[in-house]
Amino acid sequence: MRELAARLGVSAMTPYRYFKDKDEILAAVRARAFERFADRLEAALAEPGAAQEKGLAVVAAYVRFALEESQAYRLMFDLSQPREADFPDLAAASRRARTTMTDYVRLLVEAGYYEGDPMLIGYVMWSALHGAVALQLAGKLPGQPDFAAVRAETMRALHNAYRKR
Repeated sequence: MRELAARLGVSAMTPYRYFKDKDEILAAVRARAFERFADRLEAALAEPGAAQEKGLAVVAAYVRFALEESQAYRLMFDLSQPREADFPDLAAASRRARTTMTDYVRLLVEAGYYEGDPMLIGYVMWSALHGAVALQLAGKLPGQPDFAAVRAETMRALHNAYRKR
């Protein structure tokens, strides 16, 4: 908190005029990160094209955000954070991002491209993509296969698993 205050050019106690405690400050920062994340995902989903193209655009936007805003991404998904439900703005922003991660799958199911429960498939896709991104951010995917290859193979495997036959 002292470092944050110093970077803002205020006293260490100034943030507490606006926030109850450190958890509330982190919740506000996380909520803004989720809003930026959801903005990018929604913009990708709104791009013209078939459901498959929209799906690829959402996945690409997800990865771009994670790599370009890696600190925010880590903070958003750090499991040691306080419960989102205790912070309504954070819960709403997180829910908005989760919705976009399942909306593109819903389009694929409605188009007859995938079969299954769109929400469940969306969570599976999100989990797999998050795992690949987390490994990349942790520096665990050096050399061959690189992140692009792991990401492509992950999405290929999931596509084949859910593709309507």
